[in-house]
Amino acid sequence: MIKAGQKGLYEERYVGVDFVDVRYDKIAKAMGCFGARVEKPDDIGPALQKAKNSGLPAVLDVVVDPEINLDPPDFASVASVWLEGCQLPGED
Repeated sequence: MIKAGQKGLYEERYVGVDFVDVRYDKIAKAMGCFGARVEKPDDIGPALQKAKNSGLPAVLDVVVDPEINLDPPDFASVASVWLEGCQLPGED
């Protein structure tokens, strides 16, 4: 979401938003947790099952395309998600 904002407001000049080299699965393992990297959609189910069977806190490091959905949402959409389930003043 931050990258999407930078795309629109700062002519695609990005700062501090690309973390493609971080291996969250290895960080989890180093901390004594279950960690698995998933690179294909078909592997998500088996990885979830392994995480569940491990009995440990778990992290699935799912590789996704970092350029998908970089168009920022309009404010009304963002506000509706943030405020979902909240009663606003003046509403009955």
